[in-house]
Amino acid sequence: MPGLLRVMGTIDLDQFWPDGDSDADTTKVKVTVGSNSFAYAADGKTFKKTKAYFGAFARGASNKEVIDTQGRITVRLQGIDAPELHYRAGPLKKSTGVSAAKREKFNLENKQPRRQYWAETATVALAKKLSGFGSPIKCQVVSLIDKPFEVIDTYGRFVANIRVGTGYKTDINLWLAEQGWAYPTFYSSMEEEEIQSYLDILSKAKAKGRVWKDYSADTGKFDPKLVFRPHGPAQPARDRGKVLMPKMFRRQLSYKLQKKVGVVSGSFTDYLKANNDSCFTTDDFIKQGPTTAPVRALYEFMKGNRFTVKPHDIVFREKFSSLVDKNGKKIEKF
Repeated sequence: MPGLLRVMGTIDLDQFWPDGDSDADTTKVKVTVGSNSFAYAADGKTFKKTKAYFGAFARGASNKEVIDTQGRITVRLQGIDAPELHYRAGPLKKSTGVSAAKREKFNLENKQPRRQYWAETATVALAKKLSGFGSPIKCQVVSLIDKPFEVIDTYGRFVANIRVGTGYKTDINLWLAEQGWAYPTFYSSMEEEEIQSYLDILSKAKAKGRVWKDYSADTGKFDPKLVFRPHGPAQPARDRGKVLMPKMFRRQLSYKLQKKVGVVSGSFTDYLKANNDSCFTTDDFIKQGPTTAPVRALYEFMKGNRFTVKPHDIVFREKFSSLVDKNGKKIEKF
């Protein structure tokens, strides 16, 4: 059984859309931390302070300090994926042999961040929920891990659950999932008990409707005019429409833009096959674990334009960062 990392900090409500640009689940949930905020319990109970993350750098898709210059970490809420509020496709790789003209066209098409329906409403709902816990909001950031690097994803974010309220009993990740504001989305870094906690509330989440009511498996439909609206205002009645699984939406956007400017041709399935995203079925992962479960690929679950599995049916392979000190030495212990 892994140990438990715990980070004590606060959350500033001003960061959330429409006042800021934080969304409901990832990238910009900033947690202000102090010098004694980090603790690790190998047995899950007996916590000891750790300095492992101070001055540490994540080296993956990004290369940055995991604690920023304002003493904050960025948290990706583990186990969920809310509709995208402001997403740009990843930049074209330098080794793809793409002409300068096509690259310029792609960058122009990709300049405006895209969003999905329900993204604005879900973010407002989260901010409203958090506002009931005071300001700034005291919180715990927790994750089951064995090594310091296991909590850091390839973008340098802490992958964890955030708890607030009296005794830190309100788990924001689970609340978003249970209220139907986000889809359960699993990664190979998660423990079986963590995955099961979302499966246990799935029926309640679907009964709420919201993103589940508008869930779409059709990867052929794409609205290029649905873009990020900085500072709103919130328009919940207009923030309704079909929602593709956010992880698939991110790939769909990259495909649509690349095809429009002539970087790729063929179907979306062809695009997925070329990029070869690996995953497991959730059943296989739970029964056999990440080392023996059969490895699958996203394109296997496509039938025409239809993505044939639901968000909770698959487990994606986590892409970790290396965690190093200022001299480039790997940080292996707490």
